[in-house]
Amino acid sequence: MADIIKVKKQQSKAEIRVWDVDFTNDLQAGVTILSATAIHTPPSGSASTPTVGTISSNIVPVQIGTLLVTGTHYIEIRATLSNGEVSTAKIAFEVIY
Repeated sequence: MADIIKVKKQQSKAEIRVWDVDFTNDLQAGVTILSATAIHTPPSGSASTPTVGTISSNIVPVQIGTLLVTGTHYIEIRATLSNGEVSTAKIAFEVIY
């Protein structure tokens, strides 16, 4: 299942932020998250490399920053589950200054 999360929080180009993504609603009973990856898509130019932190209680922390351009940025998080499936969430956020 893919969820697109449009957040109201804004970020500056210089800011380093951790986005916590909760996959609880995508998990069947007894299924856990084995690992996760994240991909950044900027509105233009080169992408940054997000860092996935320690997964705990079905929450995947993803750190991003500093960023090069203003506009709408996306982070796609793919969680590999213990039943072999992959769950995806996508965060859209604005970099305004």
